[in-house]
Amino acid sequence: MDFRQHIFKARNIPLPPLESTTDDTEQLTPLEWPGYFESQQAIAVGDTTFNVYCSGLANTGPIFVLHHGAGHSGLTYGLVARHILNGSTPNCTVVAPDARDHGSTTGANQQLLSLERLVDDFVGIIQAMFPNNTRDLVLVGHSMGGAVVAHAAASRRLGNIAGLILIDIVEGSAMDSLSSIPTFINARPKSFATIESAIRWHVESGAIQSTESARLSVPTLIVPTTKEDGSAGWTWRTRLLPTEEYWHGWYSGLSKTFISAPTAKLLVLAGTDRLDKELLIAQMQGKFQLELLPAAGHTIQEDLPNRVGDAIVSFWKRNQRVNIPIRQPDSHLP
Repeated sequence: MDFRQHIFKARNIPLPPLESTTDDTEQLTPLEWPGYFESQQAIAVGDTTFNVYCSGLANTGPIFVLHHGAGHSGLTYGLVARHILNGSTPNCTVVAPDARDHGSTTGANQQLLSLERLVDDFVGIIQAMFPNNTRDLVLVGHSMGGAVVAHAAASRRLGNIAGLILIDIVEGSAMDSLSSIPTFINARPKSFATIESAIRWHVESGAIQSTESARLSVPTLIVPTTKEDGSAGWTWRTRLLPTEEYWHGWYSGLSKTFISAPTAKLLVLAGTDRLDKELLIAQMQGKFQLELLPAAGHTIQEDLPNRVGDAIVSFWKRNQRVNIPIRQPDSHLP
């Protein structure tokens, strides 16, 4: 359970209700990606073939590129993607890649998860999928993915960036929590007997509050294994502890990078208590927009997918580039 929820309970304050989803039952059977994305692309960049979930590739509107956090996959945005495409921006494109060493992405050097490599991967995927792009590009990243998209925007290697959105990632909070992350990882189950038991653990622990989203995303977070007793089971797809050497690099300097990125910026948080001093000052100066969704836990995009989808689209509409046609002089005028 998220620490914020403990505070609400301790003060006897009722939590705001979560969104209802299409799943109101206790079923824990896995859901397949075709109900949320239109296609699955294999994009080769360097030594890696990235699995990318896509919708609206033939469309001509804005392109929303969604990067997940450490240990997650592109399907963390499944419900968000469906809501965006079914909403007021049907002409848009939504893509959500699996990062190296995550989901269905394969290749060499998968455990090399430095920020520089992750940014190179992300930029490479976009350039491979949308060469010579002239459409609005909106970069969205959750947690570790927020660091990736912020540095990608700041690098100016991608053109036509109309907006940068970070979801529940603040440098101060992230850096303060680094020392406790190994304890959290070690406290998780080492394996699961079935996929359904993995889904149940994510829901009951509060890691993902939406059962529908858990049924979609959790199966991509685990892989078959043989347990210590010789029985078949499932274990984590991404081994997070071996990546500890990269954690500091992911988040160090993130606030400054985000604030200075040469585009419109939105920070989506579950509470203002997560703002560090640098972000708090910048927010008061109007250097970025802030959206608070206090009913959610850390995986806001899974807990409140419709709210996050609406925030993404509304943000783009406020900041989209306007192409004003140049009026040609009348030919009959002297």
